Amino acid sequence: MMLVLTSIVLFAQSNSSETNEPVMSTTSVIQTVDGGRMERNGSGLFMNGRMLSDEEIRELVGEENYETYLSARKQIKTGQTFTGVFVGSAIATVALLFAGYAAKNVSIVYLGYIPAIAADVSLPLMCIFKGVGKGRMSWVADDYNKQSRSSVSYDISPSIMRNNTMPEQAQLGLGMTFSISF
Repeated sequence: MMLVLTSIVLFAQSNSSETNEPVMSTTSVIQTVDGGRMERNGSGLFMNGRMLSDEEIRELVGEENYETYLSARKQIKTGQTFTGVFVGSAIATVALLFAGYAAKNVSIVYLGYIPAIAADVSLPLMCIFKGVGKGRMSWVADDYNKQSRSSVSYDISPSIMRNNTMPEQAQLGLGMTFSISF
């Protein structure tokens, strides 16, 4: 019973789609996140230190890569569900085996093998789904970063410098700052 409840709770949490994020227009999406490097962290994509919404990702990566992103996110959530199944099965196995040995009842010990089988099956499935999903999501971020890397910007601005080697003889100087962003 504990295994089933754990699985249901984790599945419900991983599939909740309620968001409180405001809807943004395409121009405001591009202005908000333009110019950063996209990175995957967990089951989301980040840019400039903040998590991107689904609408922002769609605008940035295009429709084909957005579909890849959605299926990768679904694989990660499926892997998280199998993680819940694995943890619940492992706890149930230990509890049943301990209770069976403590009561010296062989039927309870044999009953403990059922969740052990569920744990044995869910462990590789968890690794496969999470690994493949995270790899595909990283690919979406890497593809965006490759495409956006072709832009180069530069900035030339005047600057004032102060020479502080000898404080009593500090002098101001004029100069030019030149910076390049790739």
